[in-house]
Amino acid sequence: MKRGIIALAGGVVSLGFLAASGVANYLFGASLGRSPWEAQLYGVAGVLAVAMNALAPFYISWSLTAKRRTTAAIITAMYALCLTYSTTSALGFAAQNREAIAVGRQVTHDAYDDTRRELLDLEARHKNAMPKDKVRIERKIDDARKRLTEVRARDPAPADAQSEFLSDLTRGYVAARHVRVALVALFAFMIEVCATLGLFASLSHASEKPRSPPPKDHAPPLAAAPNRWARTVSKSPASVP
Repeated sequence: MKRGIIALAGGVVSLGFLAASGVANYLFGASLGRSPWEAQLYGVAGVLAVAMNALAPFYISWSLTAKRRTTAAIITAMYALCLTYSTTSALGFAAQNREAIAVGRQVTHDAYDDTRRELLDLEARHKNAMPKDKVRIERKIDDARKRLTEVRARDPAPADAQSEFLSDLTRGYVAARHVRVALVALFAFMIEVCATLGLFASLSHASEKPRSPPPKDHAPPLAAAPNRWARTVSKSPASVP
């Protein structure tokens, strides 16, 4: 019972990874189409590749059990092709998503820093400006403060806090840019490996084969002890004819 419950939970988790992989592959494939029909074709092809990834381990296992090595080799080649395609699609999806967010946040940060430097420069010029120029500089200061308030209201977050933190853990030995690339690869590989092997790993332990009871040790029957009375009677003279 416990084995079945755990296997069921693993199956549900595996289906979740399959869904995540299918969505990632569909969205990335759909972004490659020039027309709606082409987008649908690329997206559906990515989903089918994910489905084949989940089924191929079963086919390979059954072929090897039946000693059909040629069939197993053909399925393995097909499996490798679909797995490569789905993994690259997941990498593309993760890279597009993470890079877009990082670049957008970096632009906001740069705008905030530039506006702040402009404001500090205008304030410094205002102190040493001639009276006729102070009015013009004050208008620029007001405009810079307004823009700085607008940028600050967006609550600019770090471009990629996770990558920067992990880079700091290495004391800057690994750049945040490289850490971000590694995290994108980690996400894609985790999704595809769990989606591919999770269902096979869960269902392969769903049922436990009944174990035959261990053979009992059958000791040889003990020889019957000789009957002393019978031996005595056989040896007595009265028994001799």
